[in-house]
Parts: sequence; C-alpha cells; structure tokens
Amino acid sequence: MTTGVDTSTLRGNSPLFWCTLLVPSAIIVIGINFILNPVGASTAYGIPIHDPAAFPFMWIKGIRDIFSGLVILAFLLQGDRRTTAVLYAIAIFIPLSDGLVILGHLGFAPPIYIHWGTALYMIIVGAFLLRKKNDSPATGSGRKLYVRD
Repeated sequence: MTTGVDTSTLRGNSPLFWCTLLVPSAIIVIGINFILNPVGASTAYGIPIHDPAAFPFMWIKGIRDIFSGLVILAFLLQGDRRTTAVLYAIAIFIPLSDGLVILGHLGFAPPIYIHWGTALYMIIVGAFLLRKKNDSPATGSGRKLYVRD
C-alpha cells in the first residue's frame, strides 16, 4: 500500500528534523514551567491564575504538556517520519484551540498571537513532514525519466 507521505527517515542532519524538534522541546519546557511556576506560566499562557487552590490544574496542564512533547519526540528521535507527521498534524489542534480560549477570554490580546503563531509554524512544518517525496522533478511522479539515444 502506498501513501502520499514520505516515509524516509528523519535524521539529525536535516533542517526539517530541527524545525520539527523545536515544538515538542518547547512544549516540554512549558510543561515543566507550569509545574514549577504556575503563576508565571499561566500569565504567559494568557490566563493568569493566582489562587493556590487552582495550582493543581496548572500542574495537570504541565504534565499533559510534557506528555504531548514526549510522544512526538519519541517518534521524531526514532526517525519515524510518517508517525511524527501524523502526530504533528493532529497536535495543531492544541495551539489553535488555546488561541480560541484566549480569544474568548481576553479578545485579541498578545498571548493569542503566540498560540496561533505556533499553530501556523506547525502547519508549515507539518506540510513539509507530510509532503510526498519526489525523486525526479522532471516527471513529477517519482519515476525515473529515461531518454533513448
């Protein structure tokens, strides 16, 4: 069965590998920040929480962020382009939804641009991850073009 996704291995010498690595690494750091600094992290997110009774929810968010980053990271570090591409594409739902939460709570406040900017970045990187490899630009089909003399 042939799919339209390039199934080549993502390697550390590829710019696409490093562009893909940015988001899961950042979300892990953000998750750690939510656990260690719930007030600062929630303020940066766009919905400041100062009530210590709400900190457990911030810790849960941090744990889920760390998990989300680790899931993508696990497949990326194995070089599994197809699974990384699918997970990355599905994960775009998170910053898009976060932006909608900010929009409903604060309107077009600066944090919305961080969330939707992340979503845009992920759409661009995801498109490159999902693109079909084209071995031969001359034919556009991946088939070799042979010319008789």
